[in-house]
Amino acid sequence: MLLTEYNEAAAMELFKEDGRREGRLEGRLEGRMETLTHLVKRQTISVEEAAKEMGMTTTEFITEMQKVQE
Repeated sequence: MLLTEYNEAAAMELFKEDGRREGRLEGRLEGRMETLTHLVKRQTISVEEAAKEMGMTTTEFITEMQKVQE
């Protein structure tokens, strides 16, 4: 027998908050990627430095940079 009560409204609110948190994180990462792409284009930093800042390999960064440019 289950002794806890399921509160659907509370559970849905938790799911929504998780989604909002993930969305904010994704937005920050996208913004950071756009900024680093801009700095690489202006030759302010190297591709290698930008990739390191994002925690990516140079190849991964270049692939993502191309997506930002589209």
